[in-house]
This record gives sequence, structure tokens and C-alpha cells, in this order.
Amino acid sequence: MTAPDLPTALSQARARALAAVNASSPADLRPLPPGADNLPFAFTAPDGTKLVVKVPRPGRIARYATAAWASTQLHTMGVPVPRVLWYDHGSCVETWCPGGPLDRAPDGGDAVAAAERVGATLRRIHQITVSGFGRLDASGCGQHSSIRSWLGAASTAAIPATLPSDTADLLARSYRTLRWGARLLPATPPRLLHGDWAARHVLTDGQSITGVIDLESARGGDPLADLAGFSLQESAELTRALFAGYFDGKQPVKALMPLALCRLRIAVSLLRYHAACQDTALIGLRTAQIEAELDGLSGGLTLIPRITQGN
Repeated sequence: MTAPDLPTALSQARARALAAVNASSPADLRPLPPGADNLPFAFTAPDGTKLVVKVPRPGRIARYATAAWASTQLHTMGVPVPRVLWYDHGSCVETWCPGGPLDRAPDGGDAVAAAERVGATLRRIHQITVSGFGRLDASGCGQHSSIRSWLGAASTAAIPATLPSDTADLLARSYRTLRWGARLLPATPPRLLHGDWAARHVLTDGQSITGVIDLESARGGDPLADLAGFSLQESAELTRALFAGYFDGKQPVKALMPLALCRLRIAVSLLRYHAACQDTALIGLRTAQIEAELDGLSGGLTLIPRITQGN
């Protein structure tokens, strides 16, 4: 089912937000920074209740049912998340979380200390079991039966025709490596993953974690996939701090190869996405990261990516 046009979705969502807080008078929706999939708006009800209204970007698929399921699971575990009050195929109303994104925190000790606590929070998230790997549906069931199926699925997508020939060749080599790696990965039970674990999706106030947001990308999988995704998108400093909190200071030697394979799988998917968006700068970054991961898998595995986005 396609989403309604933007004005209709906004009107419906605002009306539902008012009903959710037992109010009847309209209030303005204030645009918030847009995401890749959603256009969010701040909403303050007459009684002062702060809410967030979301509608999907044109052409994007709304996954609010998945977000609602994940929100309930995480709230039960004591993780600070938006509570989804109402949703349909074209809009969503959820509670507002205070604080600011971790990637906009002032440089210094607070940001690093917060990142370490974020790692501990992520470890708690990963205690939740789900059924299957990959994108989750409204009941917490994933698309793939095993991590090997999830990893190998990335090697079946078409190589974008817009990529330069050398980059296309690199992608083909990555596909072969993923098929090889899928046979080596140990079988692991699927856990709840955020699915787009990045500093912009974690809200902090000083060293405190105040919100884990944008749950529409929730997936089932090996917890290392969330760590891999974060490390490809953030600075080495933030990644080290997050890993320290997640692994509680231990050195996860046995995780190095699965982590590298997860990074390769995610970098491949990101490269295809950036190619579709014609984002030249990020195509270059993901290409360099893929080359580094392939080199690492040939010898010299590392916990932190050789090439990070933040520095």
C-alpha cells in the first residue's frame, strides 16, 4: 500500500496526536532535521506534552509497525526509547526524547564517556531474542533463517551500472568474499539489532543516555552487525569508547573475523545506496572501506576499521 500524500499524512497524524493526549485544538508542526526515510516534526500539545510526528519521505516505505514492536521490547528492558502512540501505513506519532545526538556532543570527556555508556546500553539491547535475521516485521520475525543466509544475500544484488568499472570489479570481488565468508561464520541465535546504529540515533545529555531513536530499521542478527555499522560511520575515538563499554574492557579476539565480514557486508550495502543517490564523496569512502576490509580479511584483522568516516 502506498503512503498518502504529504499534506494528508500530516493532517491525519496531527489529528491523531491531539486525540492521543485528549486535546482538541490544533497545534503547529515544527520541522525537525529530516532522515533518510522519514520527515519528522515536533508537536507540542496544549497541555505541554511533547511528541514527534513522522511521515515517510516520498518513495520510501514506512516501517512504523516494526518501530512500535521494537519500542515495546526496548522499553521493557529499561532502554530509553520513544513510545509509539499510534501509527498507520503513512504516519506515526511517538513520544519525544530529550537530549541531543551523540555526534553533535561537544568534543571532550563527556562525549567519550557517553559513548562508553552507549556501548553498555547496546549490550542490553542485544539481550532481546527475535525470530530470524534481517529486517523485522511487526511481530519481530526476520527475512532470513540464518546469519549465513543474511550475509550471502548481499552478494545477490545487482551491481549498479553507474559505478566506475574498477569499483564494480571491487564489488564483484566483495560478493565472492561474502559467499566464502558465509560458510565460515558460526551459527548464532538472532538478537534484536537497532539496524542503523549510529551516533545520530543516540540522544545524550552530558554523559547520560536519554534516548535511542529511529527504530524503523530494527533487524534480527548477530550483535556484531550493529557494532560494525557504527564503526563504519563514526570516528575511531567514538568507536573505541563504544566498544570498551560494550565488551566491558575485554579484547574480543574471536569476534575479529565475523566483525570484518559484517563490516564488509554493510559497506557493500551502503555503497549500493550511495550509488543510487549519486553521492560521489560517500561512494569514494565506502570504496576505500571495502578495499581495507578485503585486505584485512587476507591477513591482519582489526577491531577498529582502518578507514572510518569520522576521521
